[in-house]
Amino acid sequence: MGLFNRKTSAAEVATRSAQVVGRTVAGDRGGEVANKVTGALGLGRVEKCTDPKCDCCN
Repeated sequence: MGLFNRKTSAAEVATRSAQVVGRTVAGDRGGEVANKVTGALGLGRVEKCTDPKCDCCN
């Protein structure tokens, strides 16, 4: 099972895997490219939180 005991779709797995590869190879720019590719393929995008008050990334 995926996060929080819910089923994870194949599209989500592919999108998150592309994010990991993109960020590993080229940092934030690689993540942006991965989002463009997965978005164009209709798999989805990984949105980056930009709220400075949010503690999701801290």
